[in-house]
Amino acid sequence: MSRPLRIEYENAFYHVMNRGRGRENTFLSDDDFKYFLYCIEQASLRFNIEVHSYCLMTNHYHLLIKTPDANLGRAMKHINGLYTQYFNRAHNTDGALFRGRYKAVLVDADNYLFHVSRYIHRNPIEASTPLVDELIDYKWSSYSAFIKKAATPKWLVRDFIFSLQGKKRKYAAYKQFVEYENNKEISAFYSAKKLLSVLGCEDFIESIKDYIAKPDSERKLVSKNHSADEVIAYLAQYFNVEVNEIITVKKGRKEKNLPRWFAIKLCQDLTGLNLQALAAVFNVEHYSAISKSVGRLNKLMVEDEKVKLQLEKLRDCLISEVKI
Repeated sequence: MSRPLRIEYENAFYHVMNRGRGRENTFLSDDDFKYFLYCIEQASLRFNIEVHSYCLMTNHYHLLIKTPDANLGRAMKHINGLYTQYFNRAHNTDGALFRGRYKAVLVDADNYLFHVSRYIHRNPIEASTPLVDELIDYKWSSYSAFIKKAATPKWLVRDFIFSLQGKKRKYAAYKQFVEYENNKEISAFYSAKKLLSVLGCEDFIESIKDYIAKPDSERKLVSKNHSADEVIAYLAQYFNVEVNEIITVKKGRKEKNLPRWFAIKLCQDLTGLNLQALAAVFNVEHYSAISKSVGRLNKLMVEDEKVKLQLEKLRDCLISEVKI
């Protein structure tokens, strides 16, 4: 049997699901749930993904993810791998935790995203044996944050879902929407024996045909890997600085070091190096410093659209190998 197609492109939305191997529980304690949320946070910083809804059940999970950088596979590999390592260590187990490759449904945001978010948030009471009587009582989903009854994780993005309502009383309006049952089309889609890879209208499906991988040759959306030296040299030329200023940590430096941050982020995206290898390239003792630098850059890009556009320009130029 062929594996389901993977369709990846920039700014795509996905409903991502995975279940424990043999339907075994994947979350045995509150600490397990908390660590999986930590894994999501790390992936949002490491891969610049946006998480728009989530629900963690006892033996499976649901995530609604947007991928500005067309890298769902890499992000999910990081989340599942990091959590599996933790779970095996914490519970003295070994081997695969999940049943295999995650399922990802590409979602037509304009027509279905709002309904998918409701479907995800209703999981605790739609289960064959409901986990709670009231959704507000289930603490391992983003629903409470959406109705302003719990703190909102920094990595959770709510505004886009709210914008689909078109109503001013966003928290009350969302609560009212989720309290209604899932509509018949959504219920039929998710209850099908074979889950389709795309949830969208005909126009949407037509628009993404160019991104669909052929069964015998999955499409690669990123060009060949660059070396870290190539990326760093390019950034040094662009910012008119010495390479040493990019790869060397300057103690006590408080101002934003954009050349270095851009170099770290682009090396992360384009070289295929893991965090430990990047730590060696950029002369830091621990790979967590790489994640922190990317996190600072991601935060800055949220605050300043020009920085985000500058990064996109640099990435495009490097991928296309265009001289500035």
